[in-house]
Amino acid sequence: MLGIDIRRLNPLFGSSKRELVGIDFSSNTLKLAHARGYPNKREIVNLLNRDIAGLTDVEISKIIRAYFNDLAAKDPNIINTIPSNLVMTKNIEVPSIDPDEIREIINLQAPRHTPYSREEIIIDHINIGTYKHSYSKILLVIVPRNVIKRQFEILDKAGLKLECVLLAPESLAWSIPRILKVETEDLPVSILHIDEDFTDFSIVFKNKVVFIRSIPIGTRNLLDEKERYEMRFIEEIKRSLEAYHAEEIERNPNALVLTGAIEELKDLETVLNNNLQLPVKMMPYFRNLTISNESLKAASMVRYSSFLNVITSLISWEEMKVNLIPEEIKIRRSLEERGRDLIKAGIFTLTVFVLIFSILISKIYFKSSYLKNLNNKYQTLNQETEKLEKDFSKVSLIKNYLSSRGYSLEVLTELHSVAPLDLELNDIRFDEQDKFSIRGTAESMSTVFSFVDNMKKSKYFEDVKTKYTTKRKDGLKDVTDFEITALLNKKVDPVRE
Repeated sequence: MLGIDIRRLNPLFGSSKRELVGIDFSSNTLKLAHARGYPNKREIVNLLNRDIAGLTDVEISKIIRAYFNDLAAKDPNIINTIPSNLVMTKNIEVPSIDPDEIREIINLQAPRHTPYSREEIIIDHINIGTYKHSYSKILLVIVPRNVIKRQFEILDKAGLKLECVLLAPESLAWSIPRILKVETEDLPVSILHIDEDFTDFSIVFKNKVVFIRSIPIGTRNLLDEKERYEMRFIEEIKRSLEAYHAEEIERNPNALVLTGAIEELKDLETVLNNNLQLPVKMMPYFRNLTISNESLKAASMVRYSSFLNVITSLISWEEMKVNLIPEEIKIRRSLEERGRDLIKAGIFTLTVFVLIFSILISKIYFKSSYLKNLNNKYQTLNQETEKLEKDFSKVSLIKNYLSSRGYSLEVLTELHSVAPLDLELNDIRFDEQDKFSIRGTAESMSTVFSFVDNMKKSKYFEDVKTKYTTKRKDGLKDVTDFEITALLNKKVDPVRE
């Protein structure tokens, strides 16, 4: 296998050729990004930013539906992203390194870190790493169920189906080396993603987010009320760094990267460098993206909002560990997937059956056609064959008759030749089963036995037996009555021989 990661060469490269749409409507602004997949890249082809403050869920659904109608995208994957201001995160230690055990422990411990009951929250986690050989550092992610439920309901009303619900800081962390070209393999890096009403503060190490904190100050505050919020913003960053240091999660970050809606915050980099004890660098995110001119134009018209959340979700969604879809929806989708697999298996079985049946029918048809052609071809020959068979039957019948004619006379002649002179035959019988019997009278017992021996030697008789012999007085003489049985051998044909 080649050791080249194509996705590192092109940040928007992906295996999927389907169209993707990223959605973020968790604040007062609806943001959508449409990406189209090609063999070697993904291009951002459309961006939408719409103020939805004060709108009902039905009105938001109509706006989203209208956007998708304009896209005319065929069966796109829809990825929703949740920013840090809507989730609760907690760095904890779990006494296990087994993934299944970790998940069970987290399910038990998570409600202790929130004011909600277990039924009111959705839980997931990021495994930061192992320490002390048997403990795991975990970034626990908790989001209220009603937040996710509302987003599903809005999209259901728009006739759309969510593929997954991602944590924005996690997708941003995975995309940093691909979009911002910042490496986090050796040392942690602090990322400040500034959006309209809040800022995501996250620490990224080895392309994995290890610490998250939401700062309730955004671009609108820093632009419209700079003097009021600038120092508060710096203080919030310091508190975030102190909180990370107190958790003893990993080493301290060696840099702070400022990104998001920063085009008009020209002097913020200088201010942060002057007040923080680590280097700060401002990095616009559009420079390393494959993006259409229409999308660039739409982004330039937006002053306060950042599209980075929805764009990174389109790049990283297949690699993310956190998916905040409710468990009941996961179960339902699993059942639907199994149902589809069963339907596919049924269709495949039916197709195979129809194919086999078609093959058999075709074989029967072609053989029937071949037999019909043979019958037509040899019909004249069959008529002649039937005539010959009739003639042969007649000849065989006559031959059998001639061969058996006079056979009884031949048997009697043979019997006369083997019978002694002092023996009298009274009754001679034979039937169609070739059973032959003789009754008679002899002057002595030896004469009878001599007659039996002569019959056994004859080729006309088989299985010659003496059935009985009885002595009696005939006048002054002693005579012997007898009966002899045998089978006739019709294979003998003296005429032919």
